[in-house]
Amino acid sequence: MSKQNREMGRAERAAAIRAEQARKERNRRVALIAGIVVILGAIVAAGTWYSGGGTADTPTTAVAAAAGDGSVIVGKASAPVKVVVYEDFQCPYCRELEDQTRNFLRENAAAGKVQVEYHPIDLLQAVYGERGMNAFAAVLAHSTPSAALKLHDLLYENQPYESASGSVSQSQILGFVKQAGGDNAAVETALKSRDLDFFAAAAEVMSQKHITGTPTVYLNGKPVTGGVADIVKAIENAVG
Repeated sequence: MSKQNREMGRAERAAAIRAEQARKERNRRVALIAGIVVILGAIVAAGTWYSGGGTADTPTTAVAAAAGDGSVIVGKASAPVKVVVYEDFQCPYCRELEDQTRNFLRENAAAGKVQVEYHPIDLLQAVYGERGMNAFAAVLAHSTPSAALKLHDLLYENQPYESASGSVSQSQILGFVKQAGGDNAAVETALKSRDLDFFAAAAEVMSQKHITGTPTVYLNGKPVTGGVADIVKAIENAVG
């Protein structure tokens, strides 16, 4: 092979190497950009979840609600499984429990398998939790149990971060009340002040039950220990 041919061969190989390197660099950049897009998508999804777009789906099964003593009850008294949930509307773990059990409990309540009692308390003493609890008390007292149940759901669906508890205004809370179908003159009047009796009764329940964390769940009269995953498992096993 002549010197000229050898030089041409080396030039072609060098060009091929450069082309391969350029191809790998393009692929690396594409992969990097794709990774960034995935991360940004996850961040946006997380933000949406906390701004009210990512909690449990609205139950597709209609079930009657009844007023309890500072609570709203779903399901028949004759149901073989009784679940009582003591919860704070600002508690992220309560929201997690709601996400994982709402549809399951509502569907089985409609089927007569379980009765669920949602009992709001003011454990965290956060602005959003207190405003939500006061609105719940107003609707429960002056509207219908069904509206109180819907408001309960909406308050979790719109739960802010704990660090932004005061970001949801009183007018926004009233908007949730209207969306729940619980708005009337008596409710709007009640929302102008704090229901001291309702809060005092909830505090008394916390004292009697020795509640120091939320959610606190009772299953057939006995407290369920462990975290949210343990509570979900216990409920699902009991209901079957």
